[in-house]
Amino acid sequence: MEKLSNQEKLRPWMGVIAQIGFLVLFLTAGAWMQRNLGITGLVLSELMFLVVAVCYCLIRKVKLKEMFPIKKFTCAEFFGTAILGAAGFMLSMVCVGISLAVLPKSYRAEVTGLNEYIYGSMNLPMLILIVAILPAICEEAMERGCVLSHFRSIKHDWVIVLIMGVFFGVMHWSPLRFLNTALLGAMLSYVMVKKNNILLPMILHFGNNFVSVCIGYLGQIVTSGKTTDLTTVNMVQLMGSYLFLACGGPVLVVTAMMLLDREHHKATRFIIGGCLSAIMFFTGITLLMYYSVTTGTI
Repeated sequence: MEKLSNQEKLRPWMGVIAQIGFLVLFLTAGAWMQRNLGITGLVLSELMFLVVAVCYCLIRKVKLKEMFPIKKFTCAEFFGTAILGAAGFMLSMVCVGISLAVLPKSYRAEVTGLNEYIYGSMNLPMLILIVAILPAICEEAMERGCVLSHFRSIKHDWVIVLIMGVFFGVMHWSPLRFLNTALLGAMLSYVMVKKNNILLPMILHFGNNFVSVCIGYLGQIVTSGKTTDLTTVNMVQLMGSYLFLACGGPVLVVTAMMLLDREHHKATRFIIGGCLSAIMFFTGITLLMYYSVTTGTI
């Protein structure tokens, strides 16, 4: 990844400290604002991350345009980012299934509380602004801008992507959503590492949240505000369905990688992606057939 002109000011160990600092800030000031000020507190906590990230950059005397690089992007880069977002959304379903299988008891309380907090007091335009646009700007400035800049000196891009994925998952402070958010964080970081343009992960972050918000909002309307309890669904059926629906994800990931990094793309990646997609497809079909046979639905 492209280094800062004064990279020595931001070393990897400092990035770990910075991430811990943001987490502590979220669990203290951010949690207090969201708990006591409601939606206003949610907005203020997001803006807090943006302000702190910019102030940190100024205090460390790092150029804003290097920590938060903004550039023009090509159509290939845009579509590569969009395809990666679609793949991430598909693969997140598998993450949901795994999380439900491991932590079934925490699902109802967390999802119900989250739905009441977000969908209970906002209309769709407000949801898009506060849950999709604001995090795409503020959280990306914090993670892909401030924190990730500390790791630019690491030679292997995949190490940066892995670290930032774990950081993003931990930052959401939810065991149930860790896999989902870690996957998203890794994809956002991959785009940033390869293109060094913070606009692209912002677009990807917005697209992910926008789709989630719209699905959640429409779901609340259809179900009259009631939360669907996925823990009552047979886990074999659930995982089979998710694997089947998400089986195109690996191929889409490779396609996105090709569009975002043509110089280092290898055709063999499509073979690997195709094999993974095939495994997911046949595993999903097998689980669904097993469920149908054992329950007598066929």
